[in-house]
Amino acid sequence: MFAGNLKATNRARARTATLHSGSLHLREVLRGASISFLLRCIGTLLGFTVSVAIARLLGAEGSGIYYLALSASTIAATLGQFGFENTVVRFVAARAEVEKWGDVSFVYRTAVKVVALASLLAALLLLVGAPWFAEHLFGKPDIERSLICASFAVVPFALTSIQSQALRGLKEMVAFQSLQSVMVPLGTLLLLYPAIRRSQAEGAIAAYVTATFVTAILAGLAWRRAFRIRAPRSLTIHSALHPRILFQSSGPLFGVTLTALVMQHAPTLFLGIWGSVDDIGVFNVANRVANLLLFPLFAMISTLAPKFAVLHQSGKTQELAHLVRHSSMILGIFAVCASTALYLGAEEVMKLFGQDFTGGIWPLRILLCGVLVNVATGAVGELLIMTGHERWTRNLHVCGAALIVALCLALLPRFGAIGAAFSVGAGYAALNLAMVAVVRIRLGFWPLGVRP
Repeated sequence: MFAGNLKATNRARARTATLHSGSLHLREVLRGASISFLLRCIGTLLGFTVSVAIARLLGAEGSGIYYLALSASTIAATLGQFGFENTVVRFVAARAEVEKWGDVSFVYRTAVKVVALASLLAALLLLVGAPWFAEHLFGKPDIERSLICASFAVVPFALTSIQSQALRGLKEMVAFQSLQSVMVPLGTLLLLYPAIRRSQAEGAIAAYVTATFVTAILAGLAWRRAFRIRAPRSLTIHSALHPRILFQSSGPLFGVTLTALVMQHAPTLFLGIWGSVDDIGVFNVANRVANLLLFPLFAMISTLAPKFAVLHQSGKTQELAHLVRHSSMILGIFAVCASTALYLGAEEVMKLFGQDFTGGIWPLRILLCGVLVNVATGAVGELLIMTGHERWTRNLHVCGAALIVALCLALLPRFGAIGAAFSVGAGYAALNLAMVAVVRIRLGFWPLGVRP
């Protein structure tokens, strides 16, 4: 009897210790997320201001040209990253935790070299192919110069992304969020009005390109400073890692990247083919407003992802599950409250952009439903990637992208922006619910704050 009581006491102590440790991890995440949240708020406010300014200064047609060119540039830049975004976070975070600075340096240098070359090739493809894309793909010859201008943002955008993700792996959250969320919209906003007065939509794109170049330079300086602070001065840059290991991780993630590109930009591209530039402008404004709800998720993910990698590598599954569930519960509460308020105020919000955009009220409401599911399910995608389930993530994204494309083909020719909104909302909701199921099966715990 005494032995049985002793075992029960030990189990209770172990459970209490796990919960205490999990709470410490959650508090650390929330502290990091609070800084990320503040910077994300600033970045979101700046991005929203840029969207309003572009809508007011250019109208629906000019906004459509701007967003179509930026979609093309973003696609090229994301292709140029070759799936290294999350690979860099995962390997830098894990190696920095055990102070293997030679490995950290190797991962960073390899990623930057690969991304610089790949993004340069993607930029050249967009630059050279701009006349064909404008006339034959989109049937809009007038956007050729806008596409050419946007091609110059490809390389700095890709390098900024990789370097900021490396900083994220070092838990430099202020630098990461500043580079990811604040610097580009701030620079664009400062240059926007004189640039638009000079060259309309092309001027707005030029302002964005200039901001990305400045941000890329700042990202390189921030990494150099952060690494020098941590690594010993006598460090010999030697690593037992082989580039093949990085490509084994980034390969499946590149598939995720490709499908994520389809999911994010297929509606805009299909509207470019079948719709007018006005439709593109209305849909993209509604989409950006709906995505305002994502900023707390992204703020928390920026802190959660390195923590996921460290806890998984340490074999602390119970602490990992505790962290995942509680962060999901916090995000779910926010998502329900914020999406309800924005749904009810959709008409007033869209009127801020001008009368040209009142047709985006129902697209906004439809998009909010998908965003609600996305936020409420938490960081399940990052969780799968950071625990080594890149192939599952890729396969699920392929299915999600296929669903969005199928819905776009069926709905866009007839319903325009509303069809695009339904395609995106349904695709993302299905993807996130599927990832919840995979986490339950592969990792052995329920990732949501509310149990089934």
